[in-house]
Amino acid sequence: MNIQQFQYVLAVVDLKNFEAAAEKCFVTQSTLSTMIRRFEDEIGIKIFNRKTKPVSITSEGKQIIDRLRIILNEIDSLKNLTQELKGEMLGELSIGIIPTIAPYLLPLFLTDFASLFPKVKIIVKEMTTSNIKKSIKNRTLDIGILALPLEDNSLNEINLYSEPFLLYDCSGEIANSKVSVNNLDYSKLCLLQEGHCLRTQVQRICDLSSQVLKSNINFEFESGSMDSLLRVTETRKGMTILPLLAAIDLPEKHQKRLVEFKFPVPARNVGLVTNKFFVKKKLLRELKKVILKATSKHLPVSGEFTVLKPL
Repeated sequence: MNIQQFQYVLAVVDLKNFEAAAEKCFVTQSTLSTMIRRFEDEIGIKIFNRKTKPVSITSEGKQIIDRLRIILNEIDSLKNLTQELKGEMLGELSIGIIPTIAPYLLPLFLTDFASLFPKVKIIVKEMTTSNIKKSIKNRTLDIGILALPLEDNSLNEINLYSEPFLLYDCSGEIANSKVSVNNLDYSKLCLLQEGHCLRTQVQRICDLSSQVLKSNINFEFESGSMDSLLRVTETRKGMTILPLLAAIDLPEKHQKRLVEFKFPVPARNVGLVTNKFFVKKKLLRELKKVILKATSKHLPVSGEFTVLKPL
């Protein structure tokens, strides 16, 4: 058996088609099929059921495939480690970032970070927290940027910054320069859809208030778009809650609708997450350094925050 056979097997698994897998691996279909059959004969287990369309995986094959992914990931880790030991920064770095952070944080640091490593292909994907966690665990993703803590012992967490929340008020009811979470009309609060950790954090802000019952939140905006959320909030003459970085580039007329919270200020922790076996340490250190430098001019140096846990 050899690494090439492992790659052929996983190509078929991912694409569910022998012809497409052969094209991906730059070999003929007959060559790919023959190499996989030889591997199956050698281990004495059929991985694929070729009689189904699309091709399916046998129950024994699923366990073999899980092990092959681990083996190939370890081989990639060894390559990455030797490159770093020799001072060579090559290959790929995949980064997953949640949608309520991506459009505001990425423009602040991504170009500078990429310029530091011109020979590294940086792949950035917007993903939900659950998908980031899953992808890091199966090592199809290198680094996650998301709200912490995750409280998952199988992952490494690196804190970056605490980001306070602001009230975006289109109701015209908030007259003060700062507002308490106890003085909001939560019936006018617009939220993102289920599955966004920002929605959960906003609900936790509601929980901080002694004046609100969850049943009072009578409007849910079923979209993952922050821009659309602001538009609907404006149309309904309602209010929503934004992380600070999402507010810094708002037009002036929208800036006037921003209201700071009184102490204790609700906030979220943002950080990096990796697999415990992640070996691209230099890239990780530089990524942290670049993000901290880029955000330092926008975020409070210190403050008394009530940090809200994501789910």
